[in-house]
Amino acid sequence: MARQDDGTRDIAKELDKLARKRVKAAKVAVQAGAEIFAEGLERNTPSGRSSSHRMHMKNNVVYSKPREDGEIYSSVGYGKETASRLHFSNFGTIKQRPQHFIERTANELTEIVLRKVQEVYARELGL
Repeated sequence: MARQDDGTRDIAKELDKLARKRVKAAKVAVQAGAEIFAEGLERNTPSGRSSSHRMHMKNNVVYSKPREDGEIYSSVGYGKETASRLHFSNFGTIKQRPQHFIERTANELTEIVLRKVQEVYARELGL
């Protein structure tokens, strides 16, 4: 088996450093995008009328820290206290018309979130 020379080890070390920097930059960028989407979702979520529930969905928008699972992603949605009620107001029921606030938020913010992710990613990589 051939021994690696110092130059090859240095190149491998630098490539590894660049890969870690890329992952860190991607996580920071995805976090920035998730924050924007969560703010928009909170803004577009209807505030319920007087309800027997302790917490309104509008006050329970949450997002996860970016994770790496082949791809880097973050989840934006509602907490455990309100997630089970989401489909009633968003998609409607026989007695309530659908409000489609999730779709409206996605339509309004897709381009803004993508621009922000690109901007933060480029900044983090020093481009």
